[in-house]
Amino acid sequence: MKHIITWLRICYWSAAIADFGITVIVLLPSNMGVKEFVYPMALTSALAFSWGIMLLFADRKPLERRWILIPTLLVITLLTIARLYAVSAGMVKFSWPLFLLGAALIGLYIITIYKTRAINTENEKEIL
Repeated sequence: MKHIITWLRICYWSAAIADFGITVIVLLPSNMGVKEFVYPMALTSALAFSWGIMLLFADRKPLERRWILIPTLLVITLLTIARLYAVSAGMVKFSWPLFLLGAALIGLYIITIYKTRAINTENEKEIL
């Protein structure tokens, strides 16, 4: 059952690294479809950085904090949808790497949520 912890850690770290990348990327106007820096870019950067830190804290106690998978999956899905909408509206160019990253993270999180669904507080100590 230790492989479950590995799946959780991969989820936490992959999304945290993506969040830290977003922290930097959104501060560049050309990546955001604008000509100059605007305040919402700073807000997005702060939120992405904070979420990344939260995921690293979740990694400290992966089983206890696995509930964070669900809101993180929601965030990843909504960010991917928002990016696709911005592409369809002509605000930014389509990027296969960003699309594939979003799709891969969504898949990873769905698989991990499925794998950890049967864990309850009674058998957590047996896994460790």
